[in-house]
Amino acid sequence: MKRPFISKRWHIVPGSPDVEATLCREVGVSPVLARLLVQRGLTTSEKVDNFLNPTLDRLHDPFLLPDAEKACVRLKQALNQKENILVHGDYDGDGVTSAALWTRTLQTLGGKVEVFVPHRKRDGYDIRVPIIEEAQANDVKLIVTTDCGIQRVDEVEHARERGIDVIITDHHTPKTNGDLPNAAAVVNPHRHDSVYPFKDIAGVGVAFKTCEALTRYLGFSADKFRAAYLDLTCIGTLTDVMPILDENRIIVKYGLEALRNTKKIGLKALVDECVEPGKPVTPYDIGFKIGPRLNAASRIDETTHALDVLLTKDAEEGKRLAELLSKLNMERRELLSQMMDEAMEEVLKSDMAETSCLVVSRNSWAGGMVGLVAGRLRERFWRPVVVIGIDPTTGEGRGSARSIEAFNIFEAVDSCSGFLIEYGGHHQAAGLSISADSVKGFAQRMNEIAKGCLTEEDMTPSIDVALEIDTSILNSALIREIESLAPFWHDNDVPMFVSRGLPIANMTRMGQDGKHLKIQFRAEGVNYNNMIDALWWNQGEFADTLASFSSLDVCYTMEINEFRGERKIQFIIKDIKPPEW
Repeated sequence: MKRPFISKRWHIVPGSPDVEATLCREVGVSPVLARLLVQRGLTTSEKVDNFLNPTLDRLHDPFLLPDAEKACVRLKQALNQKENILVHGDYDGDGVTSAALWTRTLQTLGGKVEVFVPHRKRDGYDIRVPIIEEAQANDVKLIVTTDCGIQRVDEVEHARERGIDVIITDHHTPKTNGDLPNAAAVVNPHRHDSVYPFKDIAGVGVAFKTCEALTRYLGFSADKFRAAYLDLTCIGTLTDVMPILDENRIIVKYGLEALRNTKKIGLKALVDECVEPGKPVTPYDIGFKIGPRLNAASRIDETTHALDVLLTKDAEEGKRLAELLSKLNMERRELLSQMMDEAMEEVLKSDMAETSCLVVSRNSWAGGMVGLVAGRLRERFWRPVVVIGIDPTTGEGRGSARSIEAFNIFEAVDSCSGFLIEYGGHHQAAGLSISADSVKGFAQRMNEIAKGCLTEEDMTPSIDVALEIDTSILNSALIREIESLAPFWHDNDVPMFVSRGLPIANMTRMGQDGKHLKIQFRAEGVNYNNMIDALWWNQGEFADTLASFSSLDVCYTMEINEFRGERKIQFIIKDIKPPEW
């Protein structure tokens, strides 16, 4: 079925002309870069300097995290007394990098450490009573949670009653009533009493900061610690889609550099599997190659494969595990395609597509895949989505929710807690378990909540555009200025531009089955041939629709394309509108 040509809303993000003029004068940047900086909230020379020149000495003091010192005191006791320590991670990319970071750090400090990451289906999310019972049987005296634990009040109390202390390091939202587990330490920047300057660090970010605090507390070099673990922290930060602002920007910038030359044997094998030799590691490589491979382990098979590749000290084992993760990722992609077809069938056979919140469920859907399906459906229908896979033998479903910016999915799910067995999450993502009998009532209530607060405009996808520009200002110097904003990722996206009425010189379909579209626009003074090549990925089917137009309004990002010694400005099209529309 051929898709209709649908253009998104283009929202030109406002600037502040007076502030921009000041930045041009004081910092010496172009008007275009000044606008991009102001749109990122960088309105003073000091803020601009911190952003454009991120350095490790600008990382925040880890002891500003709540209970960081308490955690250090208890960990020092465990190390000195040779207590058995259990590191409890999570099964996603953030959770396994967090667990690997804690395990390596404590082992380096001489700790007696075991590590556990749950199996998605067999163990479920977060710390559980059976794990605590097993820890007691193994004479564990201290459990360190990472990327989990903040809502496990009862489980932590269960551990205390059995003589096991718990240190929680997590970045998830605490209970809405403010209750915290009665742990030896609760290190979380989202605590209500937190004074930490930047809240949006990943679980691995909390682990990194707490381990840095411990390293300093014990009198060791913070610089050496950072150099050793920025690679893992970078991966977890990007795979958990944290905003690349403030200290996350520092972590990612230096972490990407560290990854290219990582000394961790298994991680090096994984990087070599995903990145061409000699090429720098990019956020794209992490987000779309390395991260999916780490996540594929828990979605398809055993989470331990992902953890082991980050911990192994054997080169052959590292290579084997990296290849296994690539194989599992291929299986994941095939399963995702099948589940998406089935989910679309569920949506389209009813009037669900017209509701304000999609809740889709089916027997035997893999619990490890429902989050990916939810994300795809959100992009397709641009509204909150919950996808639930139900185990027909137990009647229990595991679901993942993904939302749009205008709708806090965690608050909505929290309002539906009466239908749920358990749940947790963030502003735009949540996980839950639910009885099959409760799905219908849950879906109705979620739709009522969404319908009550979402407008039609909220549910119309839009593109935030940095500037509307004339192509006559384009040159290599401008591209270099834009690239100074890198690394690009969540909340520091590649800037989008709009140019109107661009004359079409040529249009061709390219790639296998002509799935992509290449348009050449006339642009006087740009490139050696007064032409700009513009690529529109996966939109080749619209060539005939656009062929009748002589010019187009284009929303795009831009880059330098180097080919056979020639450097040309090139557009990557994000959306198109014929001027007549």
